[in-house]
Amino acid sequence: MIDPRTQRGDSTQSQHRIDGRVVLGTRTGQQPIANQWVIVHRVGPDRQGPVDSARTTATGAFSIRYPVSGDSAAIYFASTSYDGIAYFTAPLRAPVVTGDDATITVFDTTSGPVAIKVGGRHLVIGAPQPNGRRPVGEVFDLENDSTVTAVARDSVTPVWTAHLPASAAAFQLNTSGDIAPGAVRQSGSTVGLFAPLSPGIRQFAFTYELPQEAFPLEIPVERSTSVMEVLVQEPTAKLSGAKMREVAPVSAEGRTFRRFLGQDLAPSTVLQISVPRIVGPGRQKVYLGVGLAVLAAMAVALVVAARRPRWRVRGVQPVRATPTEPRSQFFLRELATLDEAFEREPSPDAAARADYEAAREALKRDLADALAEERRPT
Repeated sequence: MIDPRTQRGDSTQSQHRIDGRVVLGTRTGQQPIANQWVIVHRVGPDRQGPVDSARTTATGAFSIRYPVSGDSAAIYFASTSYDGIAYFTAPLRAPVVTGDDATITVFDTTSGPVAIKVGGRHLVIGAPQPNGRRPVGEVFDLENDSTVTAVARDSVTPVWTAHLPASAAAFQLNTSGDIAPGAVRQSGSTVGLFAPLSPGIRQFAFTYELPQEAFPLEIPVERSTSVMEVLVQEPTAKLSGAKMREVAPVSAEGRTFRRFLGQDLAPSTVLQISVPRIVGPGRQKVYLGVGLAVLAAMAVALVVAARRPRWRVRGVQPVRATPTEPRSQFFLRELATLDEAFEREPSPDAAARADYEAAREALKRDLADALAEERRPT
């Protein structure tokens, strides 16, 4: 077969290597998977596809040498398929990748009930558009704390569901999240997720629009939610119905969003959001430059919501608060975990560094808020 690099006249290439293992995650520990195909893939602006492969040994080990060439923006990663589900490594950035970064953990699958927790829910409400509707973005951090991958029982039974307000329109999956568009179906006010949910955290993000008549907006908390975040562009918006505290605002694309945080919201909670009604000439002032409203809102939500999943995929264990520790101690541990994850990056690019710095700044704000609360006289 003709090497496509030769066809493109690309004579510059180097050999990289991944020495890893494929293991099955179980309650009793990791078990090696033998005779498992592992494939190294290349995804770049110039070309994409598999570049080399190997089978695992009796100990689950594999070693693959693969050529690196072409556009420097290309990303390489390894994958394997187990029980019909694909599992991946993080991008292979170093010339030689070993250890946790080269380990692929696979899981048994089940179509039975699996408790999917909501680690975080992020709601972003933008300013009115020329059509009078407000763009809304939602991001869910879904946690599967089991040792099995949850799969849909059939084509009509989703793994997980979310509900939209009755007047929601223009629903759209946010493709920069972790879920493929074909794995989500909307039926009326119900959004069904059919993607397999492996142990760990997956991010589910979508947008829609709401008319002025939808406000005051009631958002039921259908499941226990560890962290609830509301970002609203309207400077005079009011929140009620849940214990939410306002923290420092955030900005994106030249727009400022007020930020509210709540913790450990119970399923019976109903959050109510009120915004002023804008009519006549006043509305025109809000219309100026609203074309980026949804993009700005989702950018803010994804920066905040992605800070934990981004670093966990590199082998860093989730940081969990204990019942008795001060909140400041929790944020200190989370900062240390984030720093440790970034230090393990062999050669972080500008985008990775920017994400790290943004996540660190957000954690520092949370830490400062926690310290201020703890120092306040009771």
